Amino acid sequence: MRKLSISAILFFIYHLLPAQLLNANFETWSTQTIDVIDTWTPQGKVVKVGNAQTGNSAARLETSIQSFTPTSASLVLASGFTDGYPYFNKVDTVKLYVKFNIANADTATFHIELLNDTTLIRAGNYYITAGTATSWTEISIPLEVVDTSVAPLSILIYINNTLDYDAQLASFLEVDNIRCYHKGALQTNLPNFSFETWASNTTKDVANWTSSNELFAQFGLDSINCEQTTASQNGTYAVKLHTVDIFGTFLPGGIVSGVHQIDAAQNPSSIPTIAVNTRYASLSGYLKFTKKGTDEGEASIYMFKNGLLVGEGHFFQAATIATYTQFEAKIAYDATFTGIPDSATIVFLTSNDPQNATGACVLWIDNIQLNKFALGIKQTTKAVNYIYPNPFTNNLQVDIVSEKAVISLYSIDGKTMISQDCLHGVNNINTQSLSSGVYILQINDGVSTQTLKVIHQ
Repeated sequence: MRKLSISAILFFIYHLLPAQLLNANFETWSTQTIDVIDTWTPQGKVVKVGNAQTGNSAARLETSIQSFTPTSASLVLASGFTDGYPYFNKVDTVKLYVKFNIANADTATFHIELLNDTTLIRAGNYYITAGTATSWTEISIPLEVVDTSVAPLSILIYINNTLDYDAQLASFLEVDNIRCYHKGALQTNLPNFSFETWASNTTKDVANWTSSNELFAQFGLDSINCEQTTASQNGTYAVKLHTVDIFGTFLPGGIVSGVHQIDAAQNPSSIPTIAVNTRYASLSGYLKFTKKGTDEGEASIYMFKNGLLVGEGHFFQAATIATYTQFEAKIAYDATFTGIPDSATIVFLTSNDPQNATGACVLWIDNIQLNKFALGIKQTTKAVNYIYPNPFTNNLQVDIVSEKAVISLYSIDGKTMISQDCLHGVNNINTQSLSSGVYILQINDGVSTQTLKVIHQ
C-alpha cells in the first residue's frame, strides 16, 4: 500500500478545514462615532467633510443604496418638511458655495421659500446639471416675488444632490456658507449656515462588521439594535440583534461583513465586502431566535466574481429557539459559473423582510464559518412559534407553525385538561376552567411534538 507523505496529509487536512473569517466569534468590539448635522434635517447619506469654504467643515450629500435602489441625499432647513424655519428678514437672494460631481442624466436641485405662515412671499429654484466642480464655486439663487404684502416669518431651504426619481450613484454635492441677501445687503445668518455644528452618535460595534447601529446613526436615529452579549455559544461574547420599534415602525437589527459597509447593509446581494479565494459550499454557525409577528431570522451569503453575483445561500429561522443550534446556509452557484469567487458578503437580520418587519424579534449569532464542503445540517423545525402570556390567566395564545396541529394541556400528574385542534397562526385557548398551578402544554403537528411548561395564575 502506498503511504501518503506528511505534506500530502497536511494538504488534505487544510482543504477540509473551514475557512477562517475575521472576528467570526465576535470577540472583538470597537467604538464607532457618526457625525449628524445640527438643526438641518438630513435624508439619505449626508456626511461631514473637511476642506470647507468657510470654517472647518462642510456637508456632503451622496447617493447611496437604500431598499435596493440608488437613493438621493437631501438637507432641509425647516420645522418639519412643510413649515419653514423661523426667520424674520426680507430676502431676495440666497448665495452659497458648492463642489460637485453630477452624473450624466442627473441634476442637483435647490428650492427656497420665504413664508408668512401659509402665505408664500418669495420662491426660487436652482439646478446643477451634469458636470464637475472640484473647487468651491459660488452660486446665487434669486427669489421671485409672489406676495410681499406680509412680512417674513420663516424660510424653507431644500437641497438635493440628485433627481429623486432617477438618482445616479456617481453624483455627490458638497455645500457650505449659505447666506441671505436683500437688495445686496447681507442679512442675519441662518442657523448652522456653514455646517460647523454636528452632533456625534457613538455606538459600540462588532469589529470587522457593519451593524444596523452604524446605519441608523448615520441617518440621525439613536437606535442600539446590535449589541454585545455574554450569552455566547463559544468564547466570551456573541452578537445580539434586536428589531426595535421607533415611532410605530419596526426597524430590524442586522450585521453585514466588512467595515463601514453602509451601502452593502442595504443591498448585500449587489455589493461585495470581503475577499475570498475558494469556491465555498456553505456558511454555518450557531443561533438562537425569539420570534415576534411573522418575521424570520435570516443568515445569508452572497458570492461574487469581478463584482457580479455568482452564487448565494440562505437560512431562515422560522420559529423561536431558546438554545444555540447549528445552522447552515448552503450556497447555490449559477449554473454557468464554474470558477472561483473573489469576494463575498455575509448578512444576518432579525427579519427576512426588512422593509415590512412585524415584530420585535431577537437573534443571537455566534461562531460562524465558511465551509469548503457542505456540512449537511438539517433545519430544525418546531411546531410552535410562541405562546403568550406565560404565566397566563383566562386565555392562552399559541402561534402554530404548521398548517394544523393538536394542542393539549395536561396537569402535572398527566391528566388531560384541554385538547383542541388548531390551524396555522395564532390560536386562542380558553383556560377559564383551570385552577392555578403548573401545566404541560403539548403541540403535535403530526411531524414533530413540542412540550412546554406553562403556569396558570
